[in-house]
Parts: sequence; C-alpha cells; structure tokens
Amino acid sequence: TRERLLAVGVTAAMVGALLSRRRVAQGLLALSRLASSAAASPTAPLSGCLYRYKHPSWPAPLQAFESPAAHAHRKYCVYIGGLTDGLLACSYVEALGAALDERGWSLVQPVLSSSYAGFGCSSLQRDADELAQLLRHIADREEGDAEFALVGHSTGCQDAVTLLRTAPPELRCRVRAAVLQAPVSDRESQTVEQDSDGSRGRLLAEAEAKLAAGEGEALLSQKYYGFVPISASRFASLVGRDGPDDLFSSDFTDERLAAKLGHMGLAGQRATAPSHPGLRTLFCFSGGDEYVPPSVDVPLLARRFVAAAGGAENGASALILAGASHNLAKPPRAAGEFVAAVCRTLDEI
Repeated sequence: TRERLLAVGVTAAMVGALLSRRRVAQGLLALSRLASSAAASPTAPLSGCLYRYKHPSWPAPLQAFESPAAHAHRKYCVYIGGLTDGLLACSYVEALGAALDERGWSLVQPVLSSSYAGFGCSSLQRDADELAQLLRHIADREEGDAEFALVGHSTGCQDAVTLLRTAPPELRCRVRAAVLQAPVSDRESQTVEQDSDGSRGRLLAEAEAKLAAGEGEALLSQKYYGFVPISASRFASLVGRDGPDDLFSSDFTDERLAAKLGHMGLAGQRATAPSHPGLRTLFCFSGGDEYVPPSVDVPLLARRFVAAAGGAENGASALILAGASHNLAKPPRAAGEFVAAVCRTLDEI
C-alpha cells in the first residue's frame, strides 16, 4: 500500500535491554499501561522477536519480526507487503497475527532489501532469494520441523508467485499455502492515472533504451512516485509488457496465464517437486480496488487465475471482497473477512 503506518510493540525483555537499570521498573510500568490500553483497543499492537538472517554471500544481514514473542509453533506464515511497504504493511496485520496464533501459526514479517523505498533498485527474483533464505533460516532453527504459508499483498503476491517458481524443491515442499491479497497488474494500474504529459511513455522508452545498451541497473532520470530512485530494469518490469513483474494482467491469453501461474497449484508444484505434500492457493481480489481499471472484469479474471493454477482439484480458489479497497482499509468489514479467509485456507491444509 502507499500509506505508511509503522508501529511495533516490544516485549519487556526488549525494553530491559534498551533502558538503564534505574529505568527498567519505569519501562515495565509503561508496558503494563500499554498492554491495558491495547486490550481495550480494537487493534492491539504486535509483540514479537526481531532477529537477523543472512546468506553467507550477502554483505550484511536482513531482519524479520516474528510474532508472538514466545511460542511453541512449528508453522510460520510469512507476510509480504507491496511496493513501499515494510512492517505492518496493512491495517489488518495485527488481527491476522492474533488469529494465526490461536491456530498454532506464527506470523513472520521480513524486512527485505526492497522494503520501503528500496524496490526501485531491486527485483522480484532478489525478493524471492531473500525470502527463500528466511525460510531456510527458520527451518534450520527448527531442525527441519517447520511448515510455511505465504500471504502476499499487492507486489507481495508477485513475490510469492516468484518464490514458488524458483526456490529449491526442498523449500517449496514446506510451503503449504499461498494467499494472494490484491493480485493486481502494475502495468494495467498505470492506466488508472492519466499520463497527460506523456512522462510515463518517455520513461519507459528511456528504460528500454538503457536495457538495450546493457545498462539495466542504471537509474532513470525521474524518480518513481516522485521519491523512489528506480533502475531501468525495474521500471521496465513494472510498466512494460510481459516482464518479471507482469504476472496478473487481464489481457494475457489463458495459455500465457497458465505459463505464469501454473505452478501455483499442486500439479504444477509436483512437476518439479514430486514429493510436495499439497499446496492451497487463494486469489483474494478487492471488489473496489482503486488500482484496477474499470475495464477489467474481476469475476472473470478470478476464474481465469484459478484455471491457470490448475483449478479447484489442484487446490486453487478465489474470493472477491465486495467493495473492498486495495489494502482492505475500507469498508470496515473487509479486513475481518480477509483474516477469516486466510484462517479457513490454513485450516484446510
């Protein structure tokens, strides 16, 4: 989502590590008041454990926030936000975390190198590689006894699709569910806003020229959204046709959609990971998504996505939240309906 709301609850142990000894008691009292306030609030803050994870080849580690702070779960739901997102990407994340905990699942929110304004110099494949390393980190920590679900929002949906295509088979076999909330075409969303001065077309031409010259990592002359430096390759992927980010466009043929989404069903996974125990995929559309052009027939597109993933017999299904916005901030019922849909999907594993 384009809106930012970043607030993270911390545990008493974390406060104790940050405060001096003389102020620990004051910190604990403040936490007690915070907990009392949270109990009376419809959206309680998340407590959890913030930790690092790293591949040996990386120059520096990344971070992930795992909720609740103390648990004995061996099932992990990894939540992946969209462009400009990071922790607490959407307003329903806290409620999702609480509902998952009740069902024996932990919620994990990674901070990727593409988080916040970093996406302009990153890619879906880099996201997928970083997410695969997170899964590997957790699986190793649990001595191999871990299952995963993926919940993606907006471009987080493309990340989940890319991860399930490119991660090693032994990791993909651990992913039992994928819920894609607002799987929207970035290319088609560009048409929602008028390009009256032709700047979008000029930037795409500039990006394509740099790509043709072997300068895909070069920055474009204009920032994306007015504040994000963006490379030629990422801009072309987001705005151009049939690039890595272009997974959900309604103008693709059924055959092209199947080539992009066929692995999101069980048969597609078993084609390259024969021992996969089962995958459920839910395509969750917002009926009032402001980033979907009015010309797109959302019910038809939902059916086409399910068919592309192999149909219900391969674990694929779709849900349309009537009147819901892109990030489910409205109407008020949308967030609860989505959290309930995630829980139903995980209960069916």
